[in-house]
Amino acid sequence: MTERDPRKMALQIAGVRAGENQLPENERVFEDPYAQYFFPENIREQFKCSASVKAERAKYEQLMPGINGAIVARIRYIDECLAKSLREGLTQMVIIGAGYDTRAYRIKGVRDALKVFEVDHPETQAFKKATIQSIFGELPKHVAYVPVVFGQDRLDQKLIGQGYNKELKTLFIVEGLIMYIPPPAVDLLLSFIAHVSGAGSALVGDYFDISVIDGTCPRQEAQVLRKFVEAEGTPLQFGLLEQEVEAFFIDRGFSNVICTSTASCKEKYFRGASRDRTVSPILNFVHATVADR
Repeated sequence: MTERDPRKMALQIAGVRAGENQLPENERVFEDPYAQYFFPENIREQFKCSASVKAERAKYEQLMPGINGAIVARIRYIDECLAKSLREGLTQMVIIGAGYDTRAYRIKGVRDALKVFEVDHPETQAFKKATIQSIFGELPKHVAYVPVVFGQDRLDQKLIGQGYNKELKTLFIVEGLIMYIPPPAVDLLLSFIAHVSGAGSALVGDYFDISVIDGTCPRQEAQVLRKFVEAEGTPLQFGLLEQEVEAFFIDRGFSNVICTSTASCKEKYFRGASRDRTVSPILNFVHATVADR
């Protein structure tokens, strides 16, 4: 197993977003004008060519069919959950394992309505802050950057130290995260969200079926992805059985658990030429409200 570079996965997902943004307007599932700036100039030039983007996507499709489409579906699904929460009076957002996520800057209404806390490894966050400052000329005042080394730092102390208000309605985004941390750490994270957030708070994120984690899923993309992330030093560690997802979150202090498939997201959000894209079913999405205490 190689030593993990916390920036590598963040850059890979930023590449998906940057590539999506350069596709023709009738084919894009979402827009992200900022993702490209996390790459050097020569790579940004490649993103400007939709033919190059499609060729690169086709190369990965051969290895892991539908994974790009599933990640694109996940991004749009979480974007929609955030937009809905804004309409319902959301005032605070915490992105755990934020990587090079740009929702604090690209989603309409966030800058004016929310205090955003981006939680991530100090190395990843340092590069992100430098990049965001280069884009906007300064660090946006509505965003607090919270450096955390998971397993060493206390998340509650770090957040509160940056001005997090546990009485406010908060949306917690845990995108591409819980499958990479061990079950006890997942329990601790969910316990924190359930007990240190205001009324109406919610969690949105994604998970794999346990068969993807233990290697019994027969799908090519599941097998290749599992081996790939292990070689990168980020092995898959946590999954759920489909029939147990609702009970799992209810037992950990949540209610109104809504599970959504990639197929459902494709039906809702993929339009024009994007309707022909392959979307793997191995990724699943969940939205859960913190239960009344």
